[in-house]
Amino acid sequence: MAEINLPLSISYQTEGSTSVGDVIEALKATDTIVKETVSLLPSFVDGLNIEQSTLNVQKLTQQSPLREVFLVTLVVTYQDDLQKEVPQLLEDILKVQVTDKYDSLVTVIFMIIIFYGANFAIEALKRAITDSKPKRVFKSMLTLLAKETGKSEADILAILEAKFSQPNAAKRLVQNAKKFFLPSQKDKNAPIHIDRDLIDSETVREIPYAGAQENNSDFDRYTPHEGVELELHAMDRDKSKTGWAAVVREVTDKRLKMKIVEPLSIKDFWGRDNVKADVVVVSKLTAAGYVPAEVQVRAILD
Repeated sequence: MAEINLPLSISYQTEGSTSVGDVIEALKATDTIVKETVSLLPSFVDGLNIEQSTLNVQKLTQQSPLREVFLVTLVVTYQDDLQKEVPQLLEDILKVQVTDKYDSLVTVIFMIIIFYGANFAIEALKRAITDSKPKRVFKSMLTLLAKETGKSEADILAILEAKFSQPNAAKRLVQNAKKFFLPSQKDKNAPIHIDRDLIDSETVREIPYAGAQENNSDFDRYTPHEGVELELHAMDRDKSKTGWAAVVREVTDKRLKMKIVEPLSIKDFWGRDNVKADVVVVSKLTAAGYVPAEVQVRAILD
């Protein structure tokens, strides 16, 4: 068993003082996201078991800039056959300075969760997959974590999707990702330093505001699939009021509502029973988790 202390620094480059309420909301969001980070660490670091974790505030400055300095304390154990090697190895892996921007893998995973949730909120709001700045940050962090851990980006993404697949987890993720940015958004989308990485104002501006009313559709999940076969059903083609439907066998055997995305038009589908296409599957959050509900056809490949 070993105790490892990892720093985490967050600095909102605000121009004035931040209200106590907003500071509290951001702190609570950070606490929740750190807990999610810790729970995911064993999935990314083989052989690691976390027995206990705490997040302590080392420094809090409410005046400009709003600065929060934390210490994440982990009590870890490791597999019996690795007792001689792992204590120092784990400490090296977790505490190593990742590039020149981050103090540890905890910061990297922390940022991945924040921007996974932020991108989730953006795409649900726009009802489509987008190439937003927050999404680009997420992708760059995903690439970095894959490089540092040896896990593939696909495996890391699958771990995240499994972690946040249930209703409570998905809603908690989106709500806390939004609340984390609240002090910045209330001060002209002030830039944020996380360790030594700068999240610029344009990136913050694209993230939905935490005070907005949240509906079930705010938690829809959008998943791209390239080159999949679609089965079109004639009985749906003749129902102008209900629209078209299709089956995406790679995803589900159920018929899904089909949405045609411009520049495609209904003429591209007449007289065809099957098409090969690039699509986005929209899944709805239900009591049982995510269920595919709609397929958006973005390009026909044959």
